[in-house]
Amino acid sequence: MERTIVAKAYDRYAQTVVRAAWHYTGNEQAAQDCAQEAFLKLLQHEDMTDEHILPWLIRTAVNAAKDITKSAANNMTVPLENAEYKVSENSEQQMCERAAMRAILSLDEQYRLPLYLHIAEERTIREISKIIGRNFNTTASLIRRGKKLLQKAYRKEEL
Repeated sequence: MERTIVAKAYDRYAQTVVRAAWHYTGNEQAAQDCAQEAFLKLLQHEDMTDEHILPWLIRTAVNAAKDITKSAANNMTVPLENAEYKVSENSEQQMCERAAMRAILSLDEQYRLPLYLHIAEERTIREISKIIGRNFNTTASLIRRGKKLLQKAYRKEEL
């Protein structure tokens, strides 16, 4: 694929791809590595239409993230939810953000990406179903169940 097309895709979708990978790794650096790998693979990809670039990038980055989480090197690290937070100012907003992050990370991975794409990226269920490779009704169910589980998890974090 042409470098200019990949550069435009990077400018447009890099943050979305990194955030999607983060939902599987829970680690910003690992998520950036996964996104970088996805964009490098896009350079090697021959033909792809504009409408398929974002779903393909997300799927490729998520697959790389899954590989990282399965690797032996990952087993030697401390999970994000067990890490101590170093915050200079312990404001109420920061406490809420940390509680929300822990609540999201406590969800099963099948709910994380669909919820992120639906809530943060404001994607439709149809778009999400194409990205994650599930049918429409399954995707809608994952989002509905994920929201309920997220509410329960967040309530636990607030206590």
